[in-house]
Amino acid sequence: MPTMSFRVPANLPEPVAHDLLRSSIAGGHDRAPTPTQCELRSDHLFLTCEINDNGPSYIPWEITGRGRFVITTTTLMFRERPYDLVVELARGKINQVRNQYADWLGGGLYAASEVEQRIRQATRLLGEALIESPRPEADRLANQSLVCSLDAGNLLIRAYQDQIFRLRHHRQGKLDSVFGCGIRMPPARGLDDAFRLTFNTANVPLTWRLIEPSESGYRWEEADAAIDWAIERNLQVHAGPLIDFSPHGLPDFAHRLGNDQVTLKSLMCDYVETVVNRYRGKVTRWSISSGANGTIPLGVTEEDLIRLTAMAADAAWQIDPNLQLTFGVSAPWGDYLSDPSYQYSPFVYADTLLRAGLPFSGIDVELFLGSSPRGSYCRDLVETSRLLDLFGLLGVPLHVGLAYPSGISPDAFADPMERSDQSGFDREISSTAQAEWAEAFATLVLCKSFVAGLNWNHLADGESHRFPYAGLIGLNGDVKPAFDRLRTIREKHLQ
Repeated sequence: MPTMSFRVPANLPEPVAHDLLRSSIAGGHDRAPTPTQCELRSDHLFLTCEINDNGPSYIPWEITGRGRFVITTTTLMFRERPYDLVVELARGKINQVRNQYADWLGGGLYAASEVEQRIRQATRLLGEALIESPRPEADRLANQSLVCSLDAGNLLIRAYQDQIFRLRHHRQGKLDSVFGCGIRMPPARGLDDAFRLTFNTANVPLTWRLIEPSESGYRWEEADAAIDWAIERNLQVHAGPLIDFSPHGLPDFAHRLGNDQVTLKSLMCDYVETVVNRYRGKVTRWSISSGANGTIPLGVTEEDLIRLTAMAADAAWQIDPNLQLTFGVSAPWGDYLSDPSYQYSPFVYADTLLRAGLPFSGIDVELFLGSSPRGSYCRDLVETSRLLDLFGLLGVPLHVGLAYPSGISPDAFADPMERSDQSGFDREISSTAQAEWAEAFATLVLCKSFVAGLNWNHLADGESHRFPYAGLIGLNGDVKPAFDRLRTIREKHLQ
């Protein structure tokens, strides 16, 4: 099989070297990762895959002072001579930022002198690195180039957002986008005003495992209280995902079915009908599923999961054909595709469901960064903007879920399989970094006209949740800085 190799700097820190083994080579029309074998040997990274087409590689790398991200190289060909890893990462990031800048300039973006200055600086440093290659000085210069390119990208995103918001506010005033947060139960006393001033929507996770932990043994108390609390405060209520296909999303009795899909379908649809009947008229939008891409539970195939999602949606529409239903896309960059068990990229999965002709009202895209295995490896703002634009091509509104941790110690209330700091980080993992991440990514998401709204994954770390320390309220009940940043965004841009 064809192999691509990279010379890596000597004496890498163990976490950085370990993450290099999560690299992949892109392929296909949507440039999704392909099954890739990674080996680190004698200061060289070897990437082997079955495809023999030229393409970019996706490689985790730590940029000094900025964070640990997946960086995309330029299109590379397979050859015997190794590439210089850091030089190629620097070249790829410059290429990405310059191309995005040129695209937006062509679309009417005003030129930003700061962006151009940083791009020129990054280009000069890359040139010096090429002259020094393959000496260690080349790695230092290429890392400096990466810093400049990342800063240029952040400045570019800020200029883009400012202009898009000016245009949208001129036409509409304050936006009517959904701005929500997940709650399993009513927030603690004293948080009512803070929640209503920050969010206009409460998302109640009526997940199968949560509501029906044993067959026909329903637990409605927390969900009833959360929905009633939201309605009493004139908040919209969104619910779901009803069916979470990830390993810990299905109830235990469903796992005991093995690959008995007939019984699984019957039990799943019965649950959907039950919960929709109970809350019809109270819930304005339902997320029917999540985790159906990037996981293969119960021994079923990816095609089976698509059919099961469609069946669950149809069961809901049998109750009320006017229900607003969305479906979820997890790991939207397709990191899981480096495993040969998977074939459907996130984009192809979403496109396949939409092409089935089902009247879905949107797609839920999960931007859960900084934790694994459910979350995605961290990307910067330019990569995230490009991803959202790709899903925007599908022609339906996007609803974007956000989560980023504020700590890396064990979280007793989180999914025991989920770990912070296992999927990169933006600057660091801390309350301050979480606030900066929340502000930057929420602003980017909301400026996109095809995004109907966003939902922060969960409110409080003191109740059961999936992602460690990704809440806006700490274990001791203190409000984290991210809560205040999100409230400022609501005040500035939303009704």
